[in-house]
Amino acid sequence: MSFTMTVTDVFHLQSGYTVFAGPIQGSDQIVRSCKAELFIDGKLCQRVEISGEFLMNVKHPEGYRAISTEQHLDLTSTFVKQHFCQLKEIWPSNPNK
Repeated sequence: MSFTMTVTDVFHLQSGYTVFAGPIQGSDQIVRSCKAELFIDGKLCQRVEISGEFLMNVKHPEGYRAISTEQHLDLTSTFVKQHFCQLKEIWPSNPNK
C-alpha cells in the first residue's frame, strides 16, 4: 500500500540527509526505501528517492513521523510551513528503477 505524507517540517542533517516530518496517511507500516513525488501547493515539483523512515524512541503527540532522503533539496522549514507540501509514494514501487 502506498503512503502520502503531509510535510509539516523539514530538517537538513550534517550527515547529508534531508528529513521530512509530518503525518503519514495510507500506511501504518515502516516506510522503506522507495520513490516518491514532492508536491508543493498541489503541483508536482520533483521526484525524491526516499531512504526510509527515521524511528524515534518516543511517539510524537500528534502522530507525526519522519522519513529521509540523501538528495539535496532546496526546502527550508520556513518555506514548508508557508506552503502545502506532500510526499506521495509512486505506486507500485519498482526497486529496479
